[in-house]
Amino acid sequence: MAHRVDLVVSVERGAKQAAASIEEAARGRSLAVRTELYAADGAVDELTREEIASAHAALIIGGSPFGAERFAGVPLISTGAACPLTVEAAGDLIDGALALARLSGNQAAPSGSPSRKETLGSKLRRKLARTPQEAGPRAQAPSGFAESVVSADYVLVGLRCSTRDEVLSTLSRCAVDLGLAQDADELMAAFLKREAEGTTGMLDGFAIPHAKSATVQRAAVMVAKLAQGAEEWETMDGVPVRVAIALLIPEGQSGTTHLKLLSRVAEALMDDGFRVAVKDADDPEGVARVVSERLS
Repeated sequence: MAHRVDLVVSVERGAKQAAASIEEAARGRSLAVRTELYAADGAVDELTREEIASAHAALIIGGSPFGAERFAGVPLISTGAACPLTVEAAGDLIDGALALARLSGNQAAPSGSPSRKETLGSKLRRKLARTPQEAGPRAQAPSGFAESVVSADYVLVGLRCSTRDEVLSTLSRCAVDLGLAQDADELMAAFLKREAEGTTGMLDGFAIPHAKSATVQRAAVMVAKLAQGAEEWETMDGVPVRVAIALLIPEGQSGTTHLKLLSRVAEALMDDGFRVAVKDADDPEGVARVVSERLS
């Protein structure tokens, strides 16, 4: 039987120093990690299917990843080569991957170093792009994602809701009006079920609520920009939610599609520029354009 690992990592062969930093950061968090080094012709110490399937999350570090399809169904953060990658920056990546795992519903995923309770908020707050990572691949969006999922019609600007439940209820009703879902109560219940498993409030005023339900007719992203911060919505840094990027997933697509969409949005929120652009956009068309450009 394969040994259970918390995190699997695929690192480009020329970035051995990055692999060493990842492993050191993982040890500091008491995490079990398995790392492979890859090139175009294959991988050294190649990860097995069993190891990948058992992991809470995965990281790919480098360009032109080897066998990226192997990680389908596993919460994944993929970033360009980062040499040198400091241990602190490696910890950023690890904590981001584990946060993504918990957002995807895996509440068994460890939270990182117990001696640093602020880890998730502070790590995600710091832009990962401070190291040379932008050029790397990102989680692939579902086919036709930008055209069929993100639309100005799905963006609400200046929403006057004061609590989390008011925001989710409004999104649920609007989803029905737009033909994205059949039943607002069922969709609201799906949102609340996910919130009961752990808050989707992130940091810097953003949240990623998501609902997987048979009432959802097609995968979609809705965005709600609030006139004031929503109370009763726990966030990683205590900042009230001002922007909710909601994912609607049909029950039959609750595996890979859910993780791909969640990975794309979570990676986008690690980018200071993306968050600022969403906040600065003052109409539905502008918000939809920013989100579409990043998620396409």
